[in-house]
Amino acid sequence: MSRNKLYTYKGGPRSIGILAVAHAVNYDIEVVETNPQTGLSEEYLKLNRLGKTPTFVGSDGTVLTECMAIALHVASQDSRSRMLGFGHMDFIKIVSWMSLCNTDVVKRMAAWILPLLGVAPYSPDGIDQAKKQTDQAIQIFEDHLHDRRYLVADCLTLADLFCAGLVSFGFAKVFDKAWRSKFPCFTAWFEMVTALEMYRAVVPDTVFVETALGPPTVSMRSNYTADD
Repeated sequence: MSRNKLYTYKGGPRSIGILAVAHAVNYDIEVVETNPQTGLSEEYLKLNRLGKTPTFVGSDGTVLTECMAIALHVASQDSRSRMLGFGHMDFIKIVSWMSLCNTDVVKRMAAWILPLLGVAPYSPDGIDQAKKQTDQAIQIFEDHLHDRRYLVADCLTLADLFCAGLVSFGFAKVFDKAWRSKFPCFTAWFEMVTALEMYRAVVPDTVFVETALGPPTVSMRSNYTADD
């Protein structure tokens, strides 16, 4: 009998939450190492025509190519789980936080980080703008978490696992000690989520950068996969 498969690469930010929630709901899923930067097979491109990761292939042949859809599908496999909240409105709020993080936060964060890694055009003004725009988006989380432990309801949900996975790249590259001091509630939430056993089953050691990346050097070569 075939297994559920997730095509992704180790540490892929858009896959961390998927694998963490799979662990939480005891959903069997096999990781198939797939990195767009090292080349993709014709077989894979038939599954995902845009050549991105992650891609999910279910044991029944179901194919999903968008990370939010995959995460929601996996989280729904255990009807007793609270990963999708306590009711309809909780579910809507979970999707809203996931969407905010997967679009506005990731886009702004990438505009800040990718030039520093040497894989996108660099300009000091562009970096400054991207920093401000990232802070603007993160401030939404900071304000919301001021008097809350979780993003939705009063329990851990998919929103927490999914969003923490996405922003892990920021904490590893540019969300340094000085930056974290400006967003204490957001940082405390991230530390809480990444310390959970279900998250650590996917990422045993979360990286917290002490000093943010500086301007790229001419010889710099990134191993970041921008297609994730």
